[in-house]
Amino acid sequence: MSDPFAPIKTDQATKSNRIQPQKAIVMPVSDEAPEPPAFHPKLGVPSQCWTYRDAAGEVLGYVCRFDMDGEGKSFRPLCSFQVGEQLKWRWETWPQPRPLYGLDLLAKAPDAPIVIVEGEKAADAARQLLLKHVCISSPGGSNAAKKADWSALIGREVFIWPDADEAGLKFATDVAVCLERVGAASVTVFVPPDDVSKGWDAADALADGWSSEQAEAFALSSEVEDEAEPEAKPRARGGSLLSVAQDLELWHSPQKDAFATVLVNGHNEHWPVESQSFKRWLVGRYYEKTGLAPSTQNLSDALRVFEVRALEQGACHAPFMRTGWQDGESWFDLADENWQAIRISRNGWEVVQNPPVKFIRKQTMSPLPVPEKGYQIEEMRHLINAEEENCKLILGWMVACLWGRSRSYPVLALGGEQGSGKSTMARLLRSITDPCAVSASSLPKDERDLMVMAQNGHVLNFDNVSKMEGWLSNAICRMATGSGFISRKLHTDGDAYWFQGARPVLLNGIPALTERADLAERALSVRLKRIDEVGRQPEELFWQEWEQLKPRMLGALLDALSTAIRNIESVRLDRHPRMADFARLMVAASSGLGWEEDEFLEAYESNRRGTAEAAFEGDPIAVALHEFLMVRQGGESWVGTATELLAELNMIVSDQIRSSRFWPTKVNAFGNAVERAAPLLRQKRIQVTKKATGARRLIYLDVI
Repeated sequence: MSDPFAPIKTDQATKSNRIQPQKAIVMPVSDEAPEPPAFHPKLGVPSQCWTYRDAAGEVLGYVCRFDMDGEGKSFRPLCSFQVGEQLKWRWETWPQPRPLYGLDLLAKAPDAPIVIVEGEKAADAARQLLLKHVCISSPGGSNAAKKADWSALIGREVFIWPDADEAGLKFATDVAVCLERVGAASVTVFVPPDDVSKGWDAADALADGWSSEQAEAFALSSEVEDEAEPEAKPRARGGSLLSVAQDLELWHSPQKDAFATVLVNGHNEHWPVESQSFKRWLVGRYYEKTGLAPSTQNLSDALRVFEVRALEQGACHAPFMRTGWQDGESWFDLADENWQAIRISRNGWEVVQNPPVKFIRKQTMSPLPVPEKGYQIEEMRHLINAEEENCKLILGWMVACLWGRSRSYPVLALGGEQGSGKSTMARLLRSITDPCAVSASSLPKDERDLMVMAQNGHVLNFDNVSKMEGWLSNAICRMATGSGFISRKLHTDGDAYWFQGARPVLLNGIPALTERADLAERALSVRLKRIDEVGRQPEELFWQEWEQLKPRMLGALLDALSTAIRNIESVRLDRHPRMADFARLMVAASSGLGWEEDEFLEAYESNRRGTAEAAFEGDPIAVALHEFLMVRQGGESWVGTATELLAELNMIVSDQIRSSRFWPTKVNAFGNAVERAAPLLRQKRIQVTKKATGARRLIYLDVI
């Protein structure tokens, strides 16, 4: 059978004198893509179909299986391509390196051991058997392992479950070589039982009736056999493993997470005890001292001892990610290989080796350049295609992102028509506040995904947002103001997994993203200007210029923070908006940015009024209540139940609005909608009050 994953040869291609439209794969699949075809033009309807997703859960494509009478099975990849100006599905594979099957599961369990099998069917079966592992595969079968992208397994503990045949052994060997190149923490190959048939795999084990206990025992026995080969992996004693790490500084966070501070190349690094980074360091130290590799069991035992020591004997410190505050000084982590950080005080800022604050790192974090002194923030003004007031808001958001004392952050919502450079501007802002290997991501699927994102980055940048669901708007509001999220830890019944804190959030999209009143109150809504063909420059030149400016602009932002520390205690606001801490910070930092004291507040208040007006116009309940009280009632007060008020509004709104999904039909839903509209109506000088009088719950509408 020919390899469907192989590239099309020239002599197999269709000959044509016409110029073929340019074709490029689209990963992840765009929301505008058509529905994928339900059948193959020659092979018919697939018997099975597996969905490939990226780390954020977005669809990358599919692999379909076809069972043909008398011809066996056949596999075909199905991916989305941009062909000319159209999005089309094609029965073609991804370009190399190809994605893995199960990237989304890897991202959700960053410290779980991994099992690699041959084929998607075997991966699905292994997931039912090995509940403590993340089970994945690569596309294309046994001959295509080297064509996959294994970089997601850097620093991970990996096991390979090969098929019981020569092809399976070749697959395991190829995968092991690839994992060694990318830097997996450990690689162990399972040994199939002697009494199984040729080609036996995880799917066969599941069909044979294996339980999860049997599968775990099989995995454990393979590890033991691997350790029993003295030439391949000498066994080491756990006591020796503990003794080589006696100089560790073990400590814990207020949330009772265990950490270790280790000395690497003359600087201190801080890692969670359960992290792959700490495991790699521990194995490396042991090998340096003994020339041996510790067994998996002894490494696990030592880590449990370190965790107990950190929790019971170690000091309690607050771990910081990217920004921090300690002893009246703000800190900013450059995330470079030397673990340097910036100390910002009332007297200025400086680069510090081995900072006293405990900064932790995530694998996706990227470094920032060493900032330079003596430059003004106006040097980057020409790169921001926004009006002067909006430019001040963008710069203010950047300053807030670097402020280590922040317990809340405004949400920056970039809007504008197509061609206004929203995604580029968002990437620029992320690159100077919290650069990341993944500079932008799609919206999370649920609150747990949002929590995982917040635990792995300081700034959350969501690109090309087309709509804002109610639950997500509420979650982003809590993320902006520092509320917590809690969920059940994977593979447990009662253990908690949570996030507590605030994160700067950056949104960009063509539609208005702050139509909900609660999000509008926390947001800076900035509309970018369209860039015409005269003003547009090649993206390569744009980023070259920005990389040259970045150290200077970072220095200018740090100057503003130093000014804020010097002035903030003396700042007194006449009025306190919803994000009062942010407003106070920017008043304190204004002179450091070359602004008059009231310049930023004027821009901020103007933006809040415009955002509130847009939110009001987008809320049909608020608009209807305003019309009812000011027109039907002539500005006179009204009191009644929610049922009576809904009936009054149903009489004045159009049939189109009344039949839309935004108009509540049940009284309890209407009551909740009135509460959400209350802040918007207050801006229109209408006070909404709810009171319980005996058995009746009344709504009062008054002009103030």
